[in-house]
Amino acid sequence: MSMTAKDNSAAIGSPIARKSAARLAAVQAVYQMGLNDQKAPEVIAEFMEHRLGKSVDGEAMVRADGILFEQVVRGLELRIEDAKGLVTQALGKRGGEGKSAGVEPLLHAILLCGTYELMAQGMTDAPIIISDYVNVAHSFYEDGAPQLVNGVLDTVSKAVRS
Repeated sequence: MSMTAKDNSAAIGSPIARKSAARLAAVQAVYQMGLNDQKAPEVIAEFMEHRLGKSVDGEAMVRADGILFEQVVRGLELRIEDAKGLVTQALGKRGGEGKSAGVEPLLHAILLCGTYELMAQGMTDAPIIISDYVNVAHSFYEDGAPQLVNGVLDTVSKAVRS
């Protein structure tokens, strides 16, 4: 097997890795939507054309599951008020006085994407979804943010899946 063929198969990734990559990309897309006041179709098209499955600094990246990526970004846009309400309630139960406005935008994007998936992806076990979004938080934060993501999404999971 040539090195190129090996690199391409690594970039495709396992189904689990592709779902994890889709969740990371969805968080990035939702963050971008919030900063630039963009709509889902525009950001999805940009990510599909220019980012998903592309190499970064010469490194082959796992190709994100495009279907899951699109479902999360589009679905969250449609149910954003529901997701925001659940995040606000969960933060309140954790002593955050129910305020999601004080949450940093990237962390808020992680919480919203995870919340949307917990609301809408009933076929995927909640611990799998929560774990992936905790891992996304670890990619960006070293402080208590991953623990906050775990606690908030666990609270949301109990509210929407009980």
